[in-house]
Amino acid sequence: MSEAVPTRLEDFARAVGNSSQAEGLALLRRWLSEDLSGVESLLFEPQTDRAQTVAQPLLAAGGKRIRPLCLLVASRLGQQRSREDALQMAAVVEYIHNATLLHDDVVDLADERRGQPTARVTFGNTVSVFAGDWLLVRALRLIHSVGHPWALPAALDCIDQLIEAEILQAELSQNLTECSASYLKVIDGKTASLFRLALCYGGHIAGLDEEQRDQLTRFATNLGLAFQVQDDLLDLVGDPRQTGKPLLSDLAEGKLTLPVLWLLREQPTYRPLIQSLAHRPVEAMDPEKTQALLEALEASGALESARSMIQDRLEEAHERIDALPDTLARSALGLMTRLLVERVS
Repeated sequence: MSEAVPTRLEDFARAVGNSSQAEGLALLRRWLSEDLSGVESLLFEPQTDRAQTVAQPLLAAGGKRIRPLCLLVASRLGQQRSREDALQMAAVVEYIHNATLLHDDVVDLADERRGQPTARVTFGNTVSVFAGDWLLVRALRLIHSVGHPWALPAALDCIDQLIEAEILQAELSQNLTECSASYLKVIDGKTASLFRLALCYGGHIAGLDEEQRDQLTRFATNLGLAFQVQDDLLDLVGDPRQTGKPLLSDLAEGKLTLPVLWLLREQPTYRPLIQSLAHRPVEAMDPEKTQALLEALEASGALESARSMIQDRLEEAHERIDALPDTLARSALGLMTRLLVERVS
């Protein structure tokens, strides 16, 4: 693929069909390079707070900045874009996202994140929690400085959904009583909520009307759910060298993901096997049992069922953005949708 950034709709559409994951993300980053640099500057704006020292290594470790990318693309869907607003609200979403990661690492007793020691390992659990709280405060301060009436309610709704989902997940993991319906509630609150916030902000900044923003919100929900189910699959069949974590890490934390839940529904005789592996460090799991579980997931059709659900969500997502203006930005959203659910890390 050419290193040039497409400037015509047909060129971008061609890139959507021909790009690998790495090429596609590189294309989006080149297209949005100036905006992404602006977001990075905001994220690392010098502060005197002690908490910044704790939070900064996680921010500096990067990640793909997927949610800011979604917001920046969506902000170009209309004619009323304010670049400054887009940069600030993208930083808001990334602050909230990283706050949840700091908190999650404490809850999950995680030792590594993005290839680096977690804040809880370096600074301790208590300080790590406070650093997550500080990031939430940073997000709220940015929202206040922007001053748009739609910004604060959307962020508070997102944070509320995140908290509810975390509590539900903690309750369910204690006794391994999850079902598919409750699991979908968890991932809607933990994952899709942040995609909704990013796309909500992008739609407002772009000047989209209420009906268009509603389509964008529905798109975000489907994208977020597909994104998380793909994560579930990578935890079971991914390459640990690419994902950065060993297989069955979710089960080690007591999380029953969608493929495992489908196996339990169709073949409940596997419950004792799953219970014997749950809440146990991956390195302490019996290799024969882990292999038996992975083979059962494949043979039962549970993995294929998860893949089918991803495709259903993708189709629904594409239907939603098809109602939006046919622009470069819409093609970029289509490219992001494919890349995010085909990723291997």
